[in-house]
Amino acid sequence: MGFEETIDKYSRIIDSRLNSLFNQKISSSEGFLKTSYSYLKEFVLGGGKRIRPILTIMAYKAVCNHDEEKIYLPAVGIELFHNSSLIHDDIMDEDSERRGLLSMHKNFEQRYLKDHQEFEYKGEIFNEMSKRFGVSMAILQGNILYALTEKCFANSQFENDQVRHTLDIINETYRLINEGQMLDILLEKKIRMTDVDYLTMIEAKTASLFKTAVEVGATLGQAGENQLETLKHYAMNTGIAFQLQDDLIDISPGRKGHALGSDIRKGKSVLLIKKALRKLDKDQQVALSEVWGNEEADQESIQAAIGILHRTGAVDEIKQLAEEKIIEGKSVLEKADLFKEAQEFFISFSDFMLSRDIHD
Repeated sequence: MGFEETIDKYSRIIDSRLNSLFNQKISSSEGFLKTSYSYLKEFVLGGGKRIRPILTIMAYKAVCNHDEEKIYLPAVGIELFHNSSLIHDDIMDEDSERRGLLSMHKNFEQRYLKDHQEFEYKGEIFNEMSKRFGVSMAILQGNILYALTEKCFANSQFENDQVRHTLDIINETYRLINEGQMLDILLEKKIRMTDVDYLTMIEAKTASLFKTAVEVGATLGQAGENQLETLKHYAMNTGIAFQLQDDLIDISPGRKGHALGSDIRKGKSVLLIKKALRKLDKDQQVALSEVWGNEEADQESIQAAIGILHRTGAVDEIKQLAEEKIIEGKSVLEKADLFKEAQEFFISFSDFMLSRDIHD
C-alpha cells in the first residue's frame, strides 16, 4: 500500500472512531452539554490529515505486525490530545478561525450573542460578556478533550502497566507543550531571539507531540530499545521540519487554509522573520516593521514584505534547515530493525513534510 493510500485508509478509520466517540457523548448528554459535545465533534472532525494518530499506528506496525486494531483507540487519543492544544492555542493567538471554521471560543461567543443581548462591563480581563463566555467555555472544552484522551488509553485493550506507562508519556508531553507555548509568548517580545531560542520552543510546542505519537505506538507495540530511540529521534527531527515548513507556508501564495502572511500581520517572532531582520539595512527594517504586527496591512504591503524576506536569503535558509532535519530523521531509520511497510511509510512521510501545502 502506497503512502497516499495509507494516509487515506487510516484517516478514515480515525474519523470513524472519532465520530462514534462524539456521537456516544452527544446521545448520553442533556441540555447544554449536548451542545458542548456537538461543538467538539465539529471542531475535531472539521479538517486535518490525522498526521499524529497515523504516526502512532505506523510506529506500532513498525515493531508489531499483528493485532493492529488494538492501537486505534490510543491513536484516537493522540488526535484528541492534539486538538485540545489547538483550542487553547487559538485563544492565546486570538484566532477567529481554525481550518476554515470558527475557532472554539468564537463559536461559543456567537452562541452567546444568539441567545442573549451583549452585556458590556468593566472587568479585569474582559469588557463584553460574550467574549468572557466564549473564552471560558473554550478553555473547558480543551480540558474535556484532554480528559477524553486519557480515557482512550484507559479503555484500550493493552495491559495496565502499558497503559500507565503511556499515560506517563502523555502527561510529560502535556507539560512540554505548555512550556513551549509559554516560550512562544515570551519570544514575541524578545528582540534578540536566537536560533536556539526558536528551535527550543518548537521542539517543545510542536515536535514533542510528533515524538510522543510514535513513542506511544512503538511502546504499545513492545519495541526494543534501539527501535524506540530510533523512532523518537526520527519523529523529533520531522516535527521540527513540520514547524519550519509551516512558517514557509504562511508566505506562500496559493496555499490552502490560511490568509497569506498571517504570521507577519500578527507580528509573530518566527525564525524566518528574525533571520531576515538581522540582514536588513535600516530602511528595509523600517519597511518590514510597518507591516509586521499590523493587522490592517493590505495585500500589496504583505507581498512587498514577503519579497524582502526572499531577497535576504532567509527563506532559503529556513528551507535548508528543514531539509537538513528531514535528512537526519530519514538517515536514522536505517539503524533500526523495522517492518518494511512502516519504514517505507516514514520515509515517504518525511518527503511529504517538505511538500505539504496545509496547516494542521
